[in-house]
Amino acid sequence: MSEKQITRKNFLKGMGTTLAGVTVLGGMSSILTGCDEDVQAAGDRDEAVYPVNYKKVDPDMVADRAYNAYHEQGG
Repeated sequence: MSEKQITRKNFLKGMGTTLAGVTVLGGMSSILTGCDEDVQAAGDRDEAVYPVNYKKVDPDMVADRAYNAYHEQGG
């Protein structure tokens, strides 16, 4: 009986492929949940309904808030 030897390179490639597959499949559940009618009917509660209406903002105000938040929270 011959034993198949696995190299470190093949092992790491296989683990990377497995990790990528698990990540993609894990993300599919959140994508598919968006198609569910029960989730879309949740707008009756205090949850956000998508698409959210666009609201124009002042770019200077946003820059100031981002700068302050970065320095207050330790970036």
